[in-house]
Amino acid sequence: MRSTSIDALRGVAILGILFMNIPFHANMLLGYVSFEPMLTSDKLITLLYSIFADGRFRTLFCLLFGAGLAIQYESCITKGINTTAFLKSRLHWLMFFGLVHGVFIFGGDILMLYSLSGLLLIKGLTLDTEALLQKARKFLIIGCTIILLIAAAILVFADMSEQVVRGSQEYNESVARWQGNYWYQTIIHAGFSLGIVIASPLFILWQTLGLMYLGCYLYRAGFFTQGFSQPTLIKVASLALISTALCVAPQILMDNIASEIIPLLSSLSAVFMALVYAHVVVKLCQSKSTVMNALAATGKVAFSLYIMQSIFMGFLLRWIMPEFSITASHVDYLLLVLIYAVIQILMATFYLRKYEQGPLELLWRKLYNRGFKKKRQAQL
Repeated sequence: MRSTSIDALRGVAILGILFMNIPFHANMLLGYVSFEPMLTSDKLITLLYSIFADGRFRTLFCLLFGAGLAIQYESCITKGINTTAFLKSRLHWLMFFGLVHGVFIFGGDILMLYSLSGLLLIKGLTLDTEALLQKARKFLIIGCTIILLIAAAILVFADMSEQVVRGSQEYNESVARWQGNYWYQTIIHAGFSLGIVIASPLFILWQTLGLMYLGCYLYRAGFFTQGFSQPTLIKVASLALISTALCVAPQILMDNIASEIIPLLSSLSAVFMALVYAHVVVKLCQSKSTVMNALAATGKVAFSLYIMQSIFMGFLLRWIMPEFSITASHVDYLLLVLIYAVIQILMATFYLRKYEQGPLELLWRKLYNRGFKKKRQAQL
């Protein structure tokens, strides 16, 4: 039986991740480039994103991915089938989808990294609840330490004079190369997506794996049904508040900070903020409100919506209205994301009135089941 809270959280994550991804859908090479001087509205929205959005929804996805693996593992045990072979089939096909997505559509793909992390996690699914929590702590400490070291290195060695600004000659030349040249875009996307996976052991893999272990632990501890106890919620919320304050302090206190540092620091506080978000959604789902049902519907087709985001935004911002990224501020991107969020919720709600699964969810299921059956027959 599906968990409404997990579906709703997945809906929150898929809607929220576009807030951070959308400038890169327009231009993967540059992302969002600030005006000179920086707009006051941009400063405010960047600060708000650092507090409420940056890294938060990606972290939710990691937690939910780990919980999903734990659910599939239990299902395999119940059905008496080979858990390792089944889960590997699922993850191998997900990696294939990620490869196609990352190379040909959007270089910010997360599916390949999640598949790799999931393959490393499979053996850990046999651990008991306490051992899962210990693994999560270990990998999160390693991952956060690496991220802090990278942020410190950027802070010390970054040359702020080389920052690209809107309207500069370097900016205009880069935009001219990017727009209307699909094969150039493909090379850039492939470089980013494959580079992230290849280099992930040096930075992001450890935190991702730790979050997935944490997701497994939370599922087995009954978190997605009950949420945190009051004392635990106070601890997590306090850590979220303190870590977020420490992460946004450099933006407030420093006039000129390398843009690469902000998402790195935000990914640290995101661990605790995402847990607070998850607790709130779990509690709201107990009331069975219309909003939570709409978010749950969105979460049921999250895979399809994730790929559709990339396709739609890619066409819109790179081909239909390429001039948007040249003139758009953070406010413009924010409005576009809010409008598209409503569209996604409506699409998911109406689609599920007729179909039980999203189109890509169904295709993925057919492919990994067929792959698993072939492997099982070959072993007989």
